[in-house]
Amino acid sequence: MATKPTRQQAQGRDNLAQALLLVTEAVRLDGRAPFTIVQLNDLAACLVKASSAFGLDEIVAVALEARGKALGMRSGTAELVLLDDAIRPLEVLLKNDDDFRTLITDLEEQLGEV
Repeated sequence: MATKPTRQQAQGRDNLAQALLLVTEAVRLDGRAPFTIVQLNDLAACLVKASSAFGLDEIVAVALEARGKALGMRSGTAELVLLDDAIRPLEVLLKNDDDFRTLITDLEEQLGEV
């Protein structure tokens, strides 16, 4: 039986999500940094080792939700991305703001048709 994460563990998850956001933002701001999705996957694999209570999917979900919120999008951004098996969530964090918004808008429209 799994135990409920402590408040400190949840804060740690949020900090790890913020670390992912800061790194991907730095890559986007640079615009020419030779930082690949493989390197982001490697970084994320290292970061997740800092948490005994949360896995990578949970940390990335928090990062996606925070990015959507920062861009003025509705809550549930992470769920939209995670529902689509064709999307690699870490890659979404590397998208520029316009491409991120377009992806989320397209996902919202697809779900509206279901």
